[in-house]
Amino acid sequence: MTYSNYINHRMQLFNKNRREVFKNILYSRRILAQYYSLKKIKYHDFSIISDNCWGREFYKFLELPYITPTVGIGIGNDFLDFIENLNSESAHEVKELDQTHCYPIVGEIYPVGSTPYAKIHFLHYKRFDVAQRLFRMRYKKINKNRIFYKIDFDFYSSHTSENIKRWNKMKLPNSVAFYSDDTLKFYSGKIHNGIYIKKKKSIDNNYIFGYTQKYFDYISWLNTGIPRQNYQYRILNFILLDDSTNLRFIQFLKSALNFFTLRPKKAKP
Repeated sequence: MTYSNYINHRMQLFNKNRREVFKNILYSRRILAQYYSLKKIKYHDFSIISDNCWGREFYKFLELPYITPTVGIGIGNDFLDFIENLNSESAHEVKELDQTHCYPIVGEIYPVGSTPYAKIHFLHYKRFDVAQRLFRMRYKKINKNRIFYKIDFDFYSSHTSENIKRWNKMKLPNSVAFYSDDTLKFYSGKIHNGIYIKKKKSIDNNYIFGYTQKYFDYISWLNTGIPRQNYQYRILNFILLDDSTNLRFIQFLKSALNFFTLRPKKAKP
C-alpha cells in the first residue's frame, strides 16, 4: 500500500468514526433530557388533548404510552367543540369523510373522519379503518383526572378572533395556547394561558413539540397546570433539553473538524 493510499484509508476510517461520535452525542443528550424530565414530572399518566401532532411528539420524546386519542391527527376550528364534548358518549364515534375534506396545504391525501362534534384529520395514517380503531381505543384510555389541553391558534390558519374569545371564556385548567405574530394580526387581546411562539418559515416545524418546548416550561406545566416562561428554564433547555441545541453544536463541531482536517485525496492510477 502506498503512503497516499494509506492516508486516504485512515481518513475514511476517521470520518466514519466521527459520524458515530456525533450520533452518540445526540443520543446520550436525548437520554439525559428524557431522564431528567421524567424525574421532575410528578405523574406520568397524563392525557394531552392536542389539536395537532404536538401531543404525539411530546409522548414520543418522553417515550410514554399514548393515553389520548389525539395522536397523529389535526383538528381545526371545531377543536373547542371537541373539547367541550369530550365526555359525551358519542365523542369517540368517527365516520369516514371523502378526500375533499383534506387540508389543501398538506399536499397529500390522508384519511378524514368526523365525530358528532369535530372533523378529525388523520394526518399520519394511511387507512381510515386503522385510524378509527386506534382513535376509539385511545379515547377509552383518557385519564379524566389528569387532562391537559393544548391549542395552537395558528394551526393552518383555521382560527378566528371568536375562537380565542371563546377559549378565554372556557378558562380551561391545565391548558396552554400557542400564538404568534400571525395571531396578533387578527387578535390583540390577552389569551388565556397564552404562550408566544416565533414561527419558522417551514410550517410543519411550527407544530412539533421539539420546536415549541424552548418557549415554556413543560415540566412545570405538567406539575402545576400553568404554562410559565422563565430564564432558569431557558438556560436548562439550552444546556440539556432542546434538540436544536444538539444540532447547532454538532454543526459547529463538524465545521471545526472540516476546517482542520485534510480531505482524502484520490489515489493516482
